[in-house]
This record gives sequence, structure tokens and C-alpha cells, in this order.
Amino acid sequence: MAVITPNTDLYLLKVPLEIDDINQLTFANATAQFNYFNSLPKLSGGDDFTYQRKDGTIRFPAQYDDVIQYNYVMYRNTEYSDKWFYAYIEGIEYLSDGVTAISIKTDVWQTWQFDLNFKPVFVEREHVNDDTPGIHTVPENLEIGEYEIVDLRNSPMWETNVPSTDWLPCFCVTKFPSNVNNLGDNGEVQGSNGLIGGVFNSLHFFAAQTIAAARHIIDIYDNDSGVTSDAIKNIYMVPSCCVDVRQTNVTTTGGYSMFGIKNYYESELYQLQQPQVLAGEYHPINKKLLSYPFSYFYVTNKCGEDVTFHYEDFPFETISGTTARTISYKKGIVPSASLSAKLYFTNYKDYAESSSYGTKMYNYGINYGKVPVCAWTTDYYTNWLTQNGVNVGLSIASSVANMGIATLTTGGVGLATSAVSSAFSIANTLAEVHKAAVTPPQAHGDINTGDFNYAFVRNSISFYEMSIRPEMAQIIDSYFSMYGYRVNSVKLPNITGRRNWNYVKTIGCYIDADIPQDDLNEIKGLFDRGITFWHNPATFADYSQNNDII
Repeated sequence: MAVITPNTDLYLLKVPLEIDDINQLTFANATAQFNYFNSLPKLSGGDDFTYQRKDGTIRFPAQYDDVIQYNYVMYRNTEYSDKWFYAYIEGIEYLSDGVTAISIKTDVWQTWQFDLNFKPVFVEREHVNDDTPGIHTVPENLEIGEYEIVDLRNSPMWETNVPSTDWLPCFCVTKFPSNVNNLGDNGEVQGSNGLIGGVFNSLHFFAAQTIAAARHIIDIYDNDSGVTSDAIKNIYMVPSCCVDVRQTNVTTTGGYSMFGIKNYYESELYQLQQPQVLAGEYHPINKKLLSYPFSYFYVTNKCGEDVTFHYEDFPFETISGTTARTISYKKGIVPSASLSAKLYFTNYKDYAESSSYGTKMYNYGINYGKVPVCAWTTDYYTNWLTQNGVNVGLSIASSVANMGIATLTTGGVGLATSAVSSAFSIANTLAEVHKAAVTPPQAHGDINTGDFNYAFVRNSISFYEMSIRPEMAQIIDSYFSMYGYRVNSVKLPNITGRRNWNYVKTIGCYIDADIPQDDLNEIKGLFDRGITFWHNPATFADYSQNNDII
């Protein structure tokens, strides 16, 4: 009769793992793994176990009621190797007093985790090991709800560099009044030698010091015998930054001044950093929430044009000790009628503004709203009389003289004819005077000068942070904390890299290992279904723990 020699160490254990393998434990090495399982509450069956077959049944020498509190088994067949096998208890059956049948199923991950050689595979989701804001932009296709708006800056278009007002009336004329003095360079009150926005313009441009000055200038044109008010071709508003600092007296009696107009204006560089909170209050744990569509940069000119920019397309810069995505922009204007102005970003999509001023940076921006053309009136009678007053007097005097001359030279012959002719001339002249006197003031420009945008916000451009509501942000943040980001990349899966847990899900997982094929296929299935690896048994399945990158 053969003698069967006991050769197996076997323990029943209480473990936090479950047979569905949704959550698993990782260890640095097999020794750390053994030390953990060996430290758990366990029940030994003594030294009477013979060779334990994989996924078999164990006849355990203990009462049924003493066994049912255990859910796990660790064993090794010492005659063949020192390797420990780990298995779930699938079922427990009463056999007799003191003997219980226990069916087991191998825990393929704990049994073989140190024998696996991972290959690059398609990783659908995982906890990333670099959570820099903006570098993970693969769409998540999650419900994000409504957006909340945070006003980042209601940015005025222009800076003040001329006293009295930010916006000044600008005159476009064919000729200056005759009493204008000190015209400045080249006899012009106009910058850059007759260029407006780099385009030749032989008209004259100047800005009035105040609204009262503008009215006074119009009166000057009405009363100037050397030029008519028709010389005023346009009046429109310009921001003070487009006004040249050179000043020229319009009249010594009024004490007003007019200013030259610049060829064009370009502002200094402005910078604005991305907020690190959502809706002004929620601090996200997972930085993907700081990128589109959870958060983005919205720009509007409030005139029907708005543009969406993604924070992640701006570079990182350090300003006053804070490093964040930084928005750099400038403002430019050509002071032609109605203005042509734009705010443009100089560092969008990693484009660095160069000294050569390429056109690319101008593509990423937004136009300012047009400025209304002004409306003004001129006194037709005053203007006509100023231009024709001397001629009217001479015409009447000449007609009267002609009547007297005709009488002397003809001795009465032809008196009626000459007198009638001179009388008609005088009557026509007086009729012209009357016509000019009763003609109402003449309207010029655009009578529809009203514009809401200009009236209330002076053509400003507003910046807004558009972000999901804190409630939705917290829900999505918790989801990311549990299941990481969608990455859709071929790579080695991140099994480790976080402080407490890593989730990973693959498609078509491939692992190289010299282990039973059925166990290998089961391990691949764990990755394809999605599995969370916990690195610290003390915090197992506790999602309230810190899970930063280590």
C-alpha cells in the first residue's frame, strides 16, 4: 500500500478582494505580496494536505460553520516549488462533522502578476501620469449640462493719452479754415505724411479738443470767406489713442485746439492668465476639467461677433510667480471713417509673435464694432452770405450805376430798357439773398447716429470664462478620479503611477507570459473589461484618499 506524504501548505483567508476582479491589489514583489496575505486573519488546516490541484476541491478538516467566514485560499505544493498560489473560494459544502468541501478558482492576477511581460496595446482609459492642464483633450462624450459665465475682463478698447475725453470728434476735410495757424509738419494736422493705415489719403484729418470745439470748428467753416462748410466731408469719433500729441490752434478767439491723427495705432502687449477654478468657485482635482469642453475662453464684441478659444492652445508662462496658460493679445486700429479695429492674440496655438509681423497672429482675433458716423449741420445762409456778401453789394451798386449811366448817355432814349434790365438784376440778386436766408441749416453725415454698443460700452471687447456648473464639475471630477481619462492611444498601460489606485481599460490586450493559456486569457479579459489596481491595502477601495501622481 502506497504511503501519501503531506506536501502542501494551505490557509483559508479573509481578504477584501472579490471574485469579480473589478478591483485588485498590486505589490512591489512576491515577498511583499506573501507578507500581506500571511498577515490576514486565516485558518490553517494543519499538515495533512497532499498536492493541491489548481481550481479543484479541498477537503478541509473543519466544521462548515467555521469555514463559511473565509473567502480566499493561499497554498503551495512544497515538494515541487516554493510558489504560492492564490484562489477565491467559489463554494462551500458540508460533507460531515469536521470535514467541509471547498471549491476554489484561481486568482489569476495575484498568482501570476510577477510573471507578466506587458506590450504596447490600445489603451482606451487610464489614470495618466502627467496631468498638466491642456495636454489631454480626447473627447469624453459626457453630459456636461449648462455653462456658467465668469467675466474675466471687460477690457476697454483704448487707453487715454489726450486730456478731456477718451473719444474725440475727428474731421475729414478737403481744406483748412483760413485762420488755422501752426499746422505742424508739412503743413498738415495729420500723421505719417498723409497715410491712413498705410494708404495714401490727400484729405486732411484732425480731431477736435472737445464736443464744444467741434461745434465751434463748424461755425468757423460757416463764417470763413476763404472756404465753405462743404469742405467738411466727414465727422466721426476716434479714440484718444489715435490722436497725435501735436496740437495746432484752430482759432485764437475760441481758444480751442485740434490734434493730428496717427497713421495707425497698435497697443502694448496685454496678458491674462487662465483661472484655475471653474465657475469662480470649484477647484478641480483632475486638470482635464480646465480644458475644452469643460472650460473655454469666450470673446465677444457685443455686436454680433463672438469667438471661442481653447485655453489649451495658449502656452504656459509665469507672471508674478504664477505659472498658467497665458493669453497674450494686442489691439490695433486704423483711424479711418467708422474705424477699422481688431483685438488679436499673439501666442495662440503656440505661435510666437516675430519681429517680422507675420500674418498668422492676426488670424486669431476679433473685430471691434464699427463706430457711428456723426451728424452735423451747417448754416446755409451764413455760409452763402460769407461767400457772396461782397459780390451782392457790388452787384446791386453796379445795377444802380448802370441805370444812371443809361439815362445820361441816352437822354431818355432807351431809359426804359436799361432801367428794366438793371431792376431785374437787382431783383434776382435780392431773390438769391432771400432764398439763402430762408434755407434751413443743412444736415450732413448719418442722421442714424445712435448705436447701443458705442453708447453703453464704447466699443469694448469682453472676455468670459465659460465653464460647466460646479455641480456637474464635481460629478465629472469624481468620474475621472475613479476611471481616469479617455486616452485612445497605443502604449504600455499605466498599472502604477498614482499614490493609491490606477484604473486601466484596454481593447485587444496583449501580454507575453509563460503561464497557462486559460489564465493568461483571463488576465487579458480583466484589462479589456477595465480594472482598478490598488497599491496600498490599507486604503483599498477608498476613493476619498489622495491619488496624486507619484
